[in-house]
Amino acid sequence: MKRHLFFWAALLSILAIAPLGAIASPMLGHVGPAEVTLSLSPDPPQPGAEHATVLIRGVASDKLANTTVTYVSQMPSMTMKGSTGSARAILGQPGSWEFDVPMAMATQWVITIHFSGGVSGSTAFTFDVAGSSTQGSTSAMNMAGSEDATWRIATFALAILFALAAAAAWGLAKARVPPSRPAWMTASTAAIAIAAVVVVLGLAVVQSRFAPPATDMSTMSNVQGTAPVPVTLASVSAASRGATIIAPGTIQPFLTQNVTARTPGIVQRVEVYVGDRIAAGQILATLSEPDLGAQAAAAAAAAQSDYNASTAAMIVAHHHAPNELIMAQEDARAKAEQARYWRSELLREKILLDQGGVSPEDYEGERAQAASASASAATAQRQVEDARANIDMTRAIANAALAKASSSSSSAIAQSILAGYTTLTASNDAVVVSRMVDPGSYVESGMPILRVAVISKVRIQANVAQDDLVGISLGTPLTATVDGGPPIRTRVTAVQPAADATTHTAMIEAIVDNPGDRLRPGTYVHVSIGPIAGGHVRGTATPSASVVGSGADAAVWTDVNGTAHRVAVTVLSDDGRLARVAGDVKPGDRVVVEGAQDLQEGTPIAEARP
Repeated sequence: MKRHLFFWAALLSILAIAPLGAIASPMLGHVGPAEVTLSLSPDPPQPGAEHATVLIRGVASDKLANTTVTYVSQMPSMTMKGSTGSARAILGQPGSWEFDVPMAMATQWVITIHFSGGVSGSTAFTFDVAGSSTQGSTSAMNMAGSEDATWRIATFALAILFALAAAAAWGLAKARVPPSRPAWMTASTAAIAIAAVVVVLGLAVVQSRFAPPATDMSTMSNVQGTAPVPVTLASVSAASRGATIIAPGTIQPFLTQNVTARTPGIVQRVEVYVGDRIAAGQILATLSEPDLGAQAAAAAAAAQSDYNASTAAMIVAHHHAPNELIMAQEDARAKAEQARYWRSELLREKILLDQGGVSPEDYEGERAQAASASASAATAQRQVEDARANIDMTRAIANAALAKASSSSSSAIAQSILAGYTTLTASNDAVVVSRMVDPGSYVESGMPILRVAVISKVRIQANVAQDDLVGISLGTPLTATVDGGPPIRTRVTAVQPAADATTHTAMIEAIVDNPGDRLRPGTYVHVSIGPIAGGHVRGTATPSASVVGSGADAAVWTDVNGTAHRVAVTVLSDDGRLARVAGDVKPGDRVVVEGAQDLQEGTPIAEARP
């Protein structure tokens, strides 16, 4: 029984007076569907400077490239705000940032990570900073509070011991006491325990009544240091002509095409898949439509028959009919001569009849011959007219036959072309972007089967604010950078003639060759346009190092009567040396170039001297 009581007493005492140190490890959080990991070094965290690494997963690379990360540290137990600032992107590690944060005390800390731009949201990480013998002034500052806490812990431990002693006394009283252990010992044990508790409680009251008060750390949340922070300052100047314009951009294919069915049918084969590179004239897919071949053959046969008929009609019209006309004309001339001969002969016979040289019977015979010759001449002339009419008719028939043959030939050609539409070929060298149907699917005429893109050339497109369009024209220098690769230097090939009424931006474009397809359509690029010649130059010029944050969180720290003042700005361009910004900064303002990581609003600052 005694051994059991001793074990539990020792255990509860250790738990009461020996708090366990916290050990930190990589911590996990979430921003929407994205997973955020925070790692600290050294680990577990110690008072002093901590190196923090932020890693985000589950986000597209183009969004990560446009994301800005800031942090805020706090000590919630003391309602005290710690260091704040912007994290630095780690080169070569997309989705990774780092920053250094001072941990002044061994207590619980909270670091809140803010994401803006491509990824938006916040996540908080809570951890403990372990104690350190080198804490120095921090330990001294916490001494009064620690002594007070020690008295409370001791009182709590003695109260537990008193409860155990009382339980032991009661148990022994109920049990049979051996002769060697009188019952008065039990009562004296309990009395001693009660006296010890009373003494300790009395000492705790004296401590709390007469000891100096503990430092209230909540009063330190807004205390500023008396020594100004040393910083390096530089002057803001007016933006000079020849400035450059920075704009986000994307890479687009030079040409995008849909490979469509030009005749209905069933997709028999699709020879390519997404990502395949194709050459001009390459067979991409085939359709199955047997009726088209039969219709093409029938149309070809009909065209041949009509062609033969038109040929025969042309022969009649241009050979037989003209020959018949010639023969009719010769016959008509001969008969006309006979008719003239008999008319002359009849006149001579009339004179002889009047003179009595011939008999009336002879004269009547001659007149009958003359009348017959005239009739024959008239008939021959009518045959000439009929021959002429026959020529016109046969020519009309021939022309109609020729038109029919031509129509039949066109129909046969059309049917043949339709039959050829069952084979789909590539019109350009390209790459397959998407495949919209699978073999066995029925397609109508005009239905897309494949989507291909020409990427041997690409279009670099960027949206530029309408105020920056002045000075940008065809031929203006343009530089694009993709994922930290070598810069692509080219010139503007197109400028959108009208700005968008909603975004107040206009698109500019540059077409560049893409050897080896190294530029991928859809990739995000940083575009620099300029230098811009002439026109109004917007904004002011400040050293690039003075700009903290990026995107919507970009700002500069200005010197206002020896204190730091944060001014939000919009970065219009940045060549790595000078940044052109728009905001509440003007030429002559002094901005912080070095030392901004330790600043808060109103922090006293002093220019560091070399």
